[in-house]
Amino acid sequence: MKEKRFLPDGWAVYVGLALLLLLGIGAFVFRQDFSFWEKRYLAEPPKNYSPVEWTLNDDLETYLSDQLPFRRVFVALDAQAQALTGRAVQLGAWPTGDAIVEKPVETDADTLLRRVAALRGFAGDTPCRFLTPPTAGMLKMGEMTAARRAVYELEAETYDAVVRQEGFIPLREAFESSAEPVYYRTDHHWNFEGAYLAYRAYCEAAGLEPLEKDDFEITDCGAFLGTTYTRSGLPFAKADTLICAEPKTPVTARFDGEAYDHLIFPEEAETYDGYAVYLKGNHGLLTVENPAGERGTLFLCKDSYANSLIPFLSAHYRRIVAVDARYYNGTFADALAEAGDAEEILFLYSMDSLANDTAVTRKLRAR
Repeated sequence: MKEKRFLPDGWAVYVGLALLLLLGIGAFVFRQDFSFWEKRYLAEPPKNYSPVEWTLNDDLETYLSDQLPFRRVFVALDAQAQALTGRAVQLGAWPTGDAIVEKPVETDADTLLRRVAALRGFAGDTPCRFLTPPTAGMLKMGEMTAARRAVYELEAETYDAVVRQEGFIPLREAFESSAEPVYYRTDHHWNFEGAYLAYRAYCEAAGLEPLEKDDFEITDCGAFLGTTYTRSGLPFAKADTLICAEPKTPVTARFDGEAYDHLIFPEEAETYDGYAVYLKGNHGLLTVENPAGERGTLFLCKDSYANSLIPFLSAHYRRIVAVDARYYNGTFADALAEAGDAEEILFLYSMDSLANDTAVTRKLRAR
């Protein structure tokens, strides 16, 4: 009878410690400065050590969490497990059908109505309109489980209560009846189709004759994985395609002290923020001039949703002055004074920005 051989006592512990040591060494040897997958800068090695505050422990933990080899695999496994067990809301996003959607907006009708009243008060006697799209999650309720659908139904009730107010341009019916997706699968922004439907809805409300898609210069900027995919941590997603439009008539865009003769920047598709193909990203104050426009000046208070809509609207206005409260140092009144005699005002905000962007409140001082 052969004698049985056993592995040394504690071998599993030794192997585990060796793996941890190798992973720790790898975190320093294969360090990265920027994660294109997560679209953010990663933690740097800890430098300052305080025996009183124990900062080394916290900094080292943060660094190892960011730089651990195969980290993307671990994050993906955890994200997939959360999605399968119905806990993906903790990630701020979850898979629904062939898309990844944001969690419901945390707000109530009273909060939104107060913000709307403040914006309308700022507009004064100048004709103003509001454009706020339904969220992608709201549109995909039919593809969700009953538990998930319930929270989006509450969001939809709040949304419907607000968009019934005077001056709001309805979008939900047009979005729900669209034969094509109106949102990116991997990003929270509306896509080319969504922006075009919003453009047509605006034209109808403003008494403008909308142009057909073929009347614009169309640019295919290639594949795109957006921030919703990034935030989800999920391992697989079908990339979107960035399709952009701008007027065929000559226009001039002015922002950050520079002037450009185009509104679409295809080279930005290769950066971490592919959505910046529209207007080269967000700017505190942006002006678009089109001498062939049939209307005068449109003053636009906006978030990033407007970036893909401005090229459509610029076909009709000789001048659009757009202010983004997150990046503008002055107040809305300052921007309006700089715009001169604005004939119309448009407030274009996502539901989340309308409810929760504190920069809007800070910049809303008396006109």
